[in-house]
Amino acid sequence: MAESQTINYIRVGEILTELGMITQEKARGVVDHFGDLAHDELTSSDDILDTLESFGVAVSIHADDVDFADEHYPWLLEEAAALTGGKVTVDNFRFDKEDEDDEECGRGTLYFDRNGEQLSFLIEQESNDYLDMGAAQAAIEALSPDDDPRTFRCIDNGPEHPLGSTDDVMVLATEEQREGLRRHFGITFHEPW
Repeated sequence: MAESQTINYIRVGEILTELGMITQEKARGVVDHFGDLAHDELTSSDDILDTLESFGVAVSIHADDVDFADEHYPWLLEEAAALTGGKVTVDNFRFDKEDEDDEECGRGTLYFDRNGEQLSFLIEQESNDYLDMGAAQAAIEALSPDDDPRTFRCIDNGPEHPLGSTDDVMVLATEEQREGLRRHFGITFHEPW
C-alpha cells in the first residue's frame, strides 16, 4: 500500500470524495449500507478493488465462468455505461457466433449501439463460458464519455503489482484521479487497448 493509514470503506469513501470521483452523499450512503463492516480493515487487494465497485466508480470483467458469455456482455456493458451518469447509453445488443449451431462456441462478433452509433468487437474466446477479456476491456473503453475528461482504464493486475486480481477492474476516472488512486492505494493502470 502507498500509505500506512488503515484502509476501510470509510477511508476509501473519503479519498474518492477528495479526488472528486463521488459526492459526500454517495460516500455516506455506501458506508451506511455496510454498517459496522465499513470500519473493518481491508487487508486484501481484492477487497480494496471491490470497494471501487461498491462506490460506483468501477466495474469488474469476470475471469471466472460466466455460463453464457454472449448473454453476459450486454449486462457488463450496461453496468459500465451506468457509471457515466447517463452520458453514455448502450442498447441493441447482438452476438453473431462464428458457429451458430454450437452452443458452446465463444467466437464471433459482438454488436451494440453506443449513444445510437453501432460498434462491433471481435470475440475470440474458445468457450462461451468465459469472456474475451481483451475485447471486453476494449468495449468498455469505448464507453468513455465524450466531452468529459474521465475515461475507462483497466487496473494493472500483473504479477509485479501488489494489487493483483483475477478479474479485470475497469475504473472511470480522470488522469489526475488515477494518479490519486496510485498515490493513496498503489493502484496503477494499463494503457488503453
